[in-house]
Amino acid sequence: MDNIKSIQELDELPDGSVIELLDKRGSRRVKRGGHWRDLAKAPDTTWNVNTYVNTRRYGARVIERGTPQ
Repeated sequence: MDNIKSIQELDELPDGSVIELLDKRGSRRVKRGGHWRDLAKAPDTTWNVNTYVNTRRYGARVIERGTPQ
């Protein structure tokens, strides 16, 4: 598992990737359709800004890398 700290690294991850934010909550996000989504929230919502801010602030751990298309 890789730790990442930049938006560029997040953008380079393919769809299907799963990350865990290294903040106090340890929230997980899944990349689908180029957007970061929280599986505990409504499926049509995106969490891009929250994911980018918290990755820059605390970092994120790559749990699973999606497969490039």
